[in-house]
Amino acid sequence: MLAKFTKWLWDLIKSLFSPVWDFISDIFIAAVDGIVGAFAELIAAIPVPDWFAGGLAQSWGGLDPGVLWFVSSAGVPAALGIIGAGYAFRLVRKFVTLFQW
Repeated sequence: MLAKFTKWLWDLIKSLFSPVWDFISDIFIAAVDGIVGAFAELIAAIPVPDWFAGGLAQSWGGLDPGVLWFVSSAGVPAALGIIGAGYAFRLVRKFVTLFQW
């Protein structure tokens, strides 16, 4: 008899607090969505500089062919790719760990 009563009481408590927990988690999700949306709006509002509007191809296209050959044989494009990949990895790691590292 006591086991039935405690099971009924436990089910009642769970049925009361389950919607409250769902509401709190929905508020948290809405807050995170708002923060991420505001951050995306902020990033989108940053203007692209005029000299970089065409990308690196346009910037490097105006260089002398001798300089382009030297830059290519020195491995500068590969080095810039590695630096960019490292920076992207660092940013992703910061976001995944919620800026703890």
